[in-house]
Amino acid sequence: MTSLPASAVPAALLIGAVLPLVPFLGRIPRLAATIVHEVGHCVVVVPFGGRIRRIDLHPDGSGEAWVQLGRVPGVIRWLVRLLNLFAGYSAPIWAGVLLVTGAVVGSPWLPVAVLGVVGLLALLFVRNWFGLLVVIGFDALAVWVAVRPSDLTLLVVAALGAALLVDGLRSLLQVVRWLFTGARVQTDFHIAAAEMRLPAVVWFVLFLAGNGVAVWAARAPLLAVGDTVVTGVRSLVGV
Repeated sequence: MTSLPASAVPAALLIGAVLPLVPFLGRIPRLAATIVHEVGHCVVVVPFGGRIRRIDLHPDGSGEAWVQLGRVPGVIRWLVRLLNLFAGYSAPIWAGVLLVTGAVVGSPWLPVAVLGVVGLLALLFVRNWFGLLVVIGFDALAVWVAVRPSDLTLLVVAALGAALLVDGLRSLLQVVRWLFTGARVQTDFHIAAAEMRLPAVVWFVLFLAGNGVAVWAARAPLLAVGDTVVTGVRSLVGV
């Protein structure tokens, strides 16, 4: 790959970060985030003996994932179910972080791994026609990044990573609003509350605490990437 201008990746990151907030066009990163969200629900149960049944994606940007936990040992089934519920909102944020990291360090292999895992599982388990059309587009991007790595693919990965990260954080802020207003919604935290007899706000706090521990454990590389991004963006906007 040729050398990118210093402002190229920061510019791509800014475009990706703004895209989820743009009316109509924001539906594109929303669907990508939904794919990652639903795959996140599924992938965490497999190492413990769980099975993925199906994933559905809908035109309004929502999705559903069905898993079976019958083969998960009973003593840890509740914990696996909780991981299953928590992984949905975590997945777009962490996938976005990994994609941005790959773009910042100039390596296509981390994005290829992330896009490949999400794309393959989605292709195998999405069952409705609309979802399949969306997943085909997502998988085409993954194949393009893997087969034809270039400066352009790196910039697309940077934009997608920033979009997933921003959309994931936007979704969490929406959950906060729903929890404080008492809205009648069915988030993963409300499902946990119904199944495990603790208020949804308690499960949300535990979710934040778990992800906070993960951030602390990965603080060194995260801070390094964050500093690079901040420096690049400041240089781009002249701050």
